[in-house]
Amino acid sequence: MRRRALEAARRLVDKGGAEALQLRLIAAEVGSGVASLYYHFANKDELLAAVAVEGWRELAQTIERSMASGKFPRRIDAASAALLTFIRRRPHLYALMQMEPNLAVRQAEQGAFEVFQSSLLGDDRAPPDRVEDIARVFWVLGRGIALSVHMQEDTDSAERLEQAVLRGLAFLLSPRSAG
Repeated sequence: MRRRALEAARRLVDKGGAEALQLRLIAAEVGSGVASLYYHFANKDELLAAVAVEGWRELAQTIERSMASGKFPRRIDAASAALLTFIRRRPHLYALMQMEPNLAVRQAEQGAFEVFQSSLLGDDRAPPDRVEDIARVFWVLGRGIALSVHMQEDTDSAERLEQAVLRGLAFLLSPRSAG
């Protein structure tokens, strides 16, 4: 039941954000009473934290798959595209992931960040002693990008913004921008 409740909670968050999550709707979807949910989650905040942890894990897996796909010339391009696509497709979930102060959520974010950071390892444009700094800049930019994408009125505008950001990041890492 825990798994089904988490899946129902994620669907609600995807539709309308954390404020759309209602325990009675989840209970109805999984065919139980609200009291049964409390066996698995102490309260709504714990359920939201579990959804956020799963979101970070999903993002890490998405980045890993993108880097392994061979569709991009460099791993950082694949990781950045995966991050931006996740943000564009799951804006409510990403907002929850960013806002949740729970320690387990922050640890899950760190795990996703480490996967993202690994995309710069071996990249000749990123000096080894600066990899973490460069990755952190990209990661923090993701927060601002998420807000900008969320404010776009349509999917085409969000996709154009995503492509512009990817081109800008590629330029910033190019040798000509360092000169």
